[in-house]
Amino acid sequence: MVLVDVKMLSGFTPVMSSIEELENNGQVMKSEFKNDHVVFHLENVSGTAKSFTFSVEQINHVANTQPAPVMVYDYYEKDEYALASYNINSVSVSQ
Repeated sequence: MVLVDVKMLSGFTPVMSSIEELENNGQVMKSEFKNDHVVFHLENVSGTAKSFTFSVEQINHVANTQPAPVMVYDYYEKDEYALASYNINSVSVSQ
């Protein structure tokens, strides 16, 4: 099992219906939201690239939003992981 831990950008929160949709259509096995992190549980990821998207909404305006980390790791072998960061392009934010 693989976990994908996505820290929310400051001022943003996930749209829970988009996460529920990922669970309902089988793209993710389970998800949790706590302490500004969304953790996705994936059952099978061997061999092929796997991707999915979910929506977030801005709940507070934060100036100069800094990048947030995304960590992907094996549930059973926590030493096997990948770390990246993401940020939002202010041009793509709808008001």
